Amino acid sequence: MALSDYALSTLANANRFLGLTADGGDNDNYVELLVNRASEIIEGYCDRKFKVRLYAKERHNGTGQKIVYFDNPPVTSVNLDELAWDSTAKTVTRDDGGSFIDDGFSTGNAKILVQNSDDNSGLLTLTAVNATYLTFSDSITTDSEDNDVTISEVRSLWVTDDEVDEDNFDVLEDHIYYPSGFSKGHGNIKLTYYGGYKTIPDDLEQACLEAVKVLYEGNQNIGNIQSEKLGDHSITYAIGSNEVLSSVTVATKTTLDKYRRLAV
Repeated sequence: MALSDYALSTLANANRFLGLTADGGDNDNYVELLVNRASEIIEGYCDRKFKVRLYAKERHNGTGQKIVYFDNPPVTSVNLDELAWDSTAKTVTRDDGGSFIDDGFSTGNAKILVQNSDDNSGLLTLTAVNATYLTFSDSITTDSEDNDVTISEVRSLWVTDDEVDEDNFDVLEDHIYYPSGFSKGHGNIKLTYYGGYKTIPDDLEQACLEAVKVLYEGNQNIGNIQSEKLGDHSITYAIGSNEVLSSVTVATKTTLDKYRRLAV
C-alpha cells in the first residue's frame, strides 16, 4: 500500500507517533494504509480536501450574492505595489521585503492570474519562482512601477456561459468578490483554481495521527469490505467513521471543527 499523494501525514511521522520502527515491508504498508484511511475520514468529516491540487470548474449556485467561497482553500493571493516588469527577462520583481516563495507560489501550479496590472493582466505561465521575482514564458510589457496588482493561483471565473474579465473581480485567500453580483442560477458559477495547503498545518497533521492511532489500536479500518489480508495483518472493516471520530480527543475534534467546511 503506497502512501497517497494527498495523505495528511507521513509514514515516518506515523511510525514515530505509534512508537514503531520502519521495516520497509508489511508493517510500513499497514501504517500507510491507516494514514490514507485516517486522511479520508478527516476529509469526509470536514467536507473538503486539504492537500493542494487543481480544481477545474468547481460549481456554485448564484443567488445574487457578491461573494463566493472556495470549497478547498487557501488560495495563494497577494496584492502588491511598485512591481517592476521586464520584457527582456520576462520577469516581475517586487521590492516590498516580501517573498513570493514564502507567499506560497511555486511552479507546481504553472499558471497564475495577474489582475489590475497596467499592461500585464491575464493568465500567465510560470517557469521559475524566486523570493523577489517571478519568471514567465509569456510576452511581458516593461513597466517600472505597477501598483495595486493582485497575483493569485486562480485561473478563471465563469458565470453561466461567460468568462468574467480578470479585472472585474477580486481574489482573496478563501473567496472571490464580484462587485456586480452573481446572477441567480443552479451551478452557474464555475471556478478554476489551485487550492489547498502546500504544507499541512501541524494541528491538522496531529489530528490525522490521532485518527491513525485509533485505527491502529483497534486493528480496524473503515469501509464496506468485511476483511482484508495485508501481509501479516488482518484488517477488519467493522466500525464507521463516526465511531473513529468519537474516539479521538476533544482537542482533536475541536481542531477538525475549525477546518470543517460549512454551507454558505
